[in-house]
Amino acid sequence: MLCALWTVWTMGAMIRLSQEGSPDWTSVSCDHALVCDGRSRSFTSIPSGLMATIQSLDLSNNKITYVGRGDLQRYARLQALMLQSNAISTIEKDAFSSLRSLELLDLSDNQLSNLSSSWFQPLSSLKFLNLMRNPYRTLGDVSLFSHLTSLRTLKVGSIHTVLIQRVDFAGLTFLEELEVIASSLQSYEPGSFKSIQSISHLILHLKQPIFLTEIFGDLLSSVRYLELRATDLNRFQFLGLSVTKTNPVIRKLAFRNAFFTDVSFKGILRLLQYASRLVELEFDGCTLNGVGDFEVSDVGEMKYIQNIETVTIRRLLIPKFYLFYDLSVVYSLAGNVKRVTVENSKVFLVPCSFSQHLKSLEYLDLSENLMVEEYLKNSACEGGWPSLQTLILRQNHLTSIEETANILLTLKNLTHLDLSRNNFHSMAETCQWPAKMKSLNLSSTRIHRLTRCIPPTLQVLDVSNNNLNSFSLFLPQLTELYISQNKLTALPDASFLPELRVMKISRNTVTTFSKEQLDAFHQLKVLEAGGNTFICSCELLSFTQEQPMLAEVLLDWPDEYHCDSPFHLRGQRLQDTRRSISECHKTAVVSGVCCALLLFILLTGGLCHRFHGLWYMKMTWAWLQAKRKPRKAPARDLCYDAFVSYSERDAGWVENLMVQELEHFNPPFKLCLHKRDFIPGKWIMDNIVDSIEKSHKTVFVLSENFVRSEWCNYELDFSHFRLFDENHDAIILVLLEPIEKKAIPQRFCKLRRIMNTRTYLEWPRDEALQEGFWASLRTAIKS
Repeated sequence: MLCALWTVWTMGAMIRLSQEGSPDWTSVSCDHALVCDGRSRSFTSIPSGLMATIQSLDLSNNKITYVGRGDLQRYARLQALMLQSNAISTIEKDAFSSLRSLELLDLSDNQLSNLSSSWFQPLSSLKFLNLMRNPYRTLGDVSLFSHLTSLRTLKVGSIHTVLIQRVDFAGLTFLEELEVIASSLQSYEPGSFKSIQSISHLILHLKQPIFLTEIFGDLLSSVRYLELRATDLNRFQFLGLSVTKTNPVIRKLAFRNAFFTDVSFKGILRLLQYASRLVELEFDGCTLNGVGDFEVSDVGEMKYIQNIETVTIRRLLIPKFYLFYDLSVVYSLAGNVKRVTVENSKVFLVPCSFSQHLKSLEYLDLSENLMVEEYLKNSACEGGWPSLQTLILRQNHLTSIEETANILLTLKNLTHLDLSRNNFHSMAETCQWPAKMKSLNLSSTRIHRLTRCIPPTLQVLDVSNNNLNSFSLFLPQLTELYISQNKLTALPDASFLPELRVMKISRNTVTTFSKEQLDAFHQLKVLEAGGNTFICSCELLSFTQEQPMLAEVLLDWPDEYHCDSPFHLRGQRLQDTRRSISECHKTAVVSGVCCALLLFILLTGGLCHRFHGLWYMKMTWAWLQAKRKPRKAPARDLCYDAFVSYSERDAGWVENLMVQELEHFNPPFKLCLHKRDFIPGKWIMDNIVDSIEKSHKTVFVLSENFVRSEWCNYELDFSHFRLFDENHDAIILVLLEPIEKKAIPQRFCKLRRIMNTRTYLEWPRDEALQEGFWASLRTAIKS
C-alpha cells in the first residue's frame, strides 16, 4: 500500500515539474508587427515554440532563473529582449550567440552576481544595455563592452557595487547616456571614466561624496550633462582639483535629491569654477541645511560661475528658512543669468535689491510658491528685472488681476505673463499693463467674465478652465485663443478676432458650428472644438461630412466630436452619424404631404360631386339620426291621416287641389304638410321622421320636379325609404306626370324598385276621370 502511494506521489511530482519546466508559449501574445508580450505570466524559463521571425520579446516580471544555450537560438531576427525583474542567476556562455540583430537587452533587477564578457561579444548591433540592480560587486576583471561598438545607452551598477576601475569602460568611445549606480562605492580607480571620450548624459547615483572630486575631474573633458542623484553633500569639502591641460565640455550640472550645507555649497561653487563652459545649473528636490552664509570673498573669486545662464530650482527645502540670509553675497554671480526657475519652493519674496542685480534676466518662473501682491510689488520694484520678457506666476496666492497688472508696469520689456491657477474670481473693467504685452495666461483662475481689463495688444490669450459663458472682446492682434473647458454655447464672433489663426474651444457647451462661421475667421488655420455638446442637426452633419478638408483645420477630428442630442444619437461620432430624409427635410416633407392631402381632398370632392357622395353622406347622417327614434309610434299617437311628400314646384297642385278634395270632404281627412305642420326650430329630419310616424299613410306626389328637388333628394326621400323597409302598405304613390325611369337617379334604387313592383295612382289630365282619382285616393288613405 505504501509503495503504491509513493509511486502515485512521484508521478504527480514529475508531472508538475514537467508542466513548470515547459511554459505554455500560447500565453505569449504577439501582434502583427511580431512584437510579443509575455509579461507577468509566471514563466520559470524562456518559452519555446514562438515564431522564429519575432522582432521583440518581453518576458519581464516572471520567475525565470536560467537562460540556456538553446533557449534563444532560433530567434535570429530578434531586436529587443526584455528580461528585467525575473530571478535570473545563470546565463550560459553562448546564450545570446545567435542574436546578432539584437539592439536592446534589459537584464536589470535579476540575481546576476557575476557578469561575463562572452554574453555580449556576439551582440555587435546592441544599442541599449541595462544591467542595473543585480548583486554583482564589480563589472569584472576584463572589459565587458569592448565589442559593443554600436552601444549608445548603458546602465550598470547596484547598491552592491563597490568598485569602479579603468577596465570597466574600456573600448567605449561614445555614449549618449550612461547611468551608474554607485551608492555604496568604496573604491574608485582614477581615470576610470576617462576611457569614454564623449558622454552626452551621465547619471551618477553617488551617496557619499568621497570620490566626487576625482570623478568630476575625469569627466570634465567628456561629459556634456552631468546629473548627480541622492548624494549627501553635507560633509563635502573641496580641497582642490589637479587638472592639467583640460578642455571642459560640461554644459549642464544637475543635483537631484541632494543635501547641502552652507560650507559644502561653497565647496560645490569652487568645484564648478573648473567647468568654464557650464551654462545651466539645476537643483531638484534638494535640501539646504544652512542659512545662506556664503562668504563674499570666496564667491567673488569664482569668475567662471558668472557664465551660468540658466538656474533651475524645484522643490527646494530649507528647514531653517526663517533664519535665511538675503543672498546679497551671491548678487555678483547673478548678473549674467538669463533664465531662472524657482518652483514649489515656498518662495514669498524676491528682495528688490536682488531683482535689480538680475540685469540680464529674460525668463523667470516662480510657479507653485507663496507670492502675494504685497510682496510681488517689492520684487518687481523700479529697476528690478529690467530685461525680463517672460514671467510665470502660476499657482501662487494672487487675488487681484488689476493690482497685479499695476505692479508689473515697472517691467517695460515684459511680453509673456502666466497668472494661471490663481484665485482671481472677478476682473476689473479696466487695467493698465506693460505696453509690450503679447501673451497672457489666465487659465484656471475661476473668472466668470472677461472685460476690457484684457490688454488689447495681446497675440496669445489663454482663459481655459474658467466659468466663462461668452466671449465678446475686440482683440485686433490676437492670433491664438485658448478657451477650452468653459461654458460657451457658440463660437466667438469672428469680427472681434480678425487675425485669429489658432482657437481651442474644446469641452465647452457649443452645440453647433457652420461653414459660414468658420469662413468668417479668414486667418484660421487650427481649430480644436472636440468634447462639446453637439446637437447633431442635419445642417451640422451635412457640413462636417461634406467638407473633406475639415480634418486639416480640426486637430482632434473626428474622434473627439460626438453627438449629445438627439438622445438616440448620443455618443455617436459626427463623422459616422446619418439622419433620414424625413428628419433633414421636414419642410419639403410637410409641403409634399399637404399637397398630397389637398390633391386627395380635391379628388375626393370631385368624385363625391360626380357620384353624389354628399348625398350619400347626408343620407347616412339622417339614417343615424333616424335610428335613434322609436321604430313606430303607437296607434293612439297618430295625428294625421296622411303625410304628403311633394316638391315645392308641385305645391300649387297639392295645396289647391289635394287639400281641397281631402280636407273638405265629409268626413274630412287630416293631412300633414311640411309648410304648415312642421314645428319651427326643430331639425328638419326630426320633423320629417316625426310627421311620417304620426301619419296613417304617406302620400308621395311623384313628378319630374320631385326627382330633381334638393329637398326630396337629400332629406325627404331618405326618410321615405326607411319607412318603405318598415311597412310598405303605408305608402301611396301618386304619379302627377309621366316619369321616364332613366330620369330617376341611380341612387334612388328603392324608389325605382317600388315603382316597378307596386301600383300607383296616376293623375288624369281628363277632368271626367279626376273624380274617380280622388275616390281611389280616399279609399287608399282609409285602408
